[in-house]
Amino acid sequence: MNKIENKNTSHTNALPENAGLANEFLLLAGLSKDVIFMLNGEGFFTFINENGARQLDYFPDELAGKHLFDLISEKDRLAVSEAFNKILSEKTETVFQTEAVSKFGNNLTFNIKAVPIVKDGKVEGLIAIAYDVTNLGKEEKKLKELNAKLIEANRIISIERDRAKQKISVLEELNSLKSDFISNMSHELRTPLASIVGFSETIDADTELTADKIKEFNKIILDESKRLAKLIDDILDFSKLEREKEPLFKTEFDLILLLKTISKEFREAAANKNISFSLEIPEAEIKIFADKERITKVIKNLLSNAVKFTDSGGRVTLIVQDFLKETEIIVSDTGIGIPQEEIPYIFEKFRKLETRGKSTKSTGLGLVTAKKIIDLHKGLIRVKSEINKGTTFIIRLPKK
Repeated sequence: MNKIENKNTSHTNALPENAGLANEFLLLAGLSKDVIFMLNGEGFFTFINENGARQLDYFPDELAGKHLFDLISEKDRLAVSEAFNKILSEKTETVFQTEAVSKFGNNLTFNIKAVPIVKDGKVEGLIAIAYDVTNLGKEEKKLKELNAKLIEANRIISIERDRAKQKISVLEELNSLKSDFISNMSHELRTPLASIVGFSETIDADTELTADKIKEFNKIILDESKRLAKLIDDILDFSKLEREKEPLFKTEFDLILLLKTISKEFREAAANKNISFSLEIPEAEIKIFADKERITKVIKNLLSNAVKFTDSGGRVTLIVQDFLKETEIIVSDTGIGIPQEEIPYIFEKFRKLETRGKSTKSTGLGLVTAKKIIDLHKGLIRVKSEINKGTTFIIRLPKK
């Protein structure tokens, strides 16, 4: 054994003189599917079982004259040498793993458990059993790869699950908002219809109504009809903008002239509520290239809300500032304001703001439509508000 690193050492034994081995051992070795072998003190095979030899693509007698290192992979020879040196020095059982090369060049991995054969205190050889773990190593590698893929897959699944939860949450909220919207819209449609039907029936049924009463009721019917028509127009316009079926019809027009015209309509509404209405705009014209009808709709919507949610004695202001490439339109009021927690959601579809603990009387379409129109013009709309101090909407529109 002290010469195991030198496979050219002379020897006289090829495979064992099996007569010297117990029949029981030979029987057991013959039945074993593992590699059972014996080496002499110089590292040459003195015995190997038939099943073991065949795992290495040999017949047992072909290993005659073979040194252990003839079968060990080049890269593992140092480690095997160290293992056998340990046997020599400690004379104890040693377990190690090595890669062997079969007769036909196949690489096989074995776990080897070897014990020394000691006589008169000297190691004369060893007996060992080798377990083929080649496939086990491959399976372990595959298992590690699969575990890595499984971890990655679980991580992706977790991410996708979170995304799905978010999408479900958004869809549930949107469905809830749509349900509320339908309910609110039904109410908004029913209210003017009830007035129209009620006063029409009164005029038709009561033959004693005075001309003044009939005129008064007709005015109510007319006002409610206009309100209903406007509501239907808002819904249709919102639908078109959502589907982007109707493109912008842009023309060049004077923004100042348009705002002066719109202001006349809201001065009267503000005066009826004892609200101060002021217009702070340049005298010179400001030409912009935009969809006049839709810009009109946005300004009217903001002024309508400003007047609606400002109490008596308050103030509504329309301001215009002219810049080189864009124009800024500001609609400001001293009304009831918007809660800070609601501001991020004011431009969301179907959402109605909670103000003073009550839901405002609106369809939830006005501000959404306004933002959509401004976005289509490549502009910007922002809002600043404080409860009981008022709200300011700021619009920036490119001139071209």
